[in-house]
Amino acid sequence: MKYFQILLSLIAAVSLSACSNASQVVQLDTVTEGKPALWKITGTKPEQTGTAFMFGTIHILPKGVNWRTPILETALSESDTLVIEVLGLEDTANAARIFSKLAISPDQPEIEKRVKPSLHADLDTVINNSKIPTFALNRMESWAAALSLASAQTNNLGLESSEGVEKKLVAQFEGFKKPIEGLETIEQQLGYFDTLPETQQRAMLASVVEEAGEAKTSFEKLFNAWISGDTDTMLELSSGGILEDPQTREKLLVLRNRNWAEQLDKKLRNPQIYFVAVGAAHLVGPDAVQTMLEKRGYKIQKIQ
Repeated sequence: MKYFQILLSLIAAVSLSACSNASQVVQLDTVTEGKPALWKITGTKPEQTGTAFMFGTIHILPKGVNWRTPILETALSESDTLVIEVLGLEDTANAARIFSKLAISPDQPEIEKRVKPSLHADLDTVINNSKIPTFALNRMESWAAALSLASAQTNNLGLESSEGVEKKLVAQFEGFKKPIEGLETIEQQLGYFDTLPETQQRAMLASVVEEAGEAKTSFEKLFNAWISGDTDTMLELSSGGILEDPQTREKLLVLRNRNWAEQLDKKLRNPQIYFVAVGAAHLVGPDAVQTMLEKRGYKIQKIQ
């Protein structure tokens, strides 16, 4: 999967620095209506008294997209609690403070020295398009520079965090006056990047630079697969790129899925209905959260 795609389907914190301030309108080759995948999780053991609906998301979307369906709306109205990846991203000032605390470290090499010489010209172009000052990137750790530059690419496509699935669902559950819970904190989610070895962080940075010209096509492929509920294509998109490295895959995907399955197993021992909305890459393939729950004795049904 392209690094840009990974952010949109794996990491909710991509929205930390993503806002729509594109200088021109980008015409995306994407459909405007569909049926994203939705699963229903029920217990098969006496202590497994709860129910969960699991919905894969993309954290930033274009305007005018209809991803809601009658089946989805019924699941939402029946649910007692919304569970999302991270709480608190709407407090942008606090989120920025957390990002800066983790991202900025003294004595970092200049950003140019962290990519191979053959990428220097492309790096300059990516930085200029991002509108992020070079001196700011020089102070960031490599993962943070990669995240910031990739997030800037969403700006240039006109994508908006305000259109993201989670923000819409949070607003809906606030209207329902129902509780909203998170599976991770902002610190935890960014910490997965922060603790990666420098070689892997620089590989991410290189990927962002190398793939900058493909951002539009990458998003279109990811979005069209997501909104059509095409989990086979989603799995294909999430099986390559930086996630081919076993260490990176373990930290950014498998470990987190394991932690979430543990949390959800505990929640599902209560007779409540949970609506769980997490990045779509977490819900496809052999390491999917619902697959881990199935191994704990839960019945998994894809209902959309």
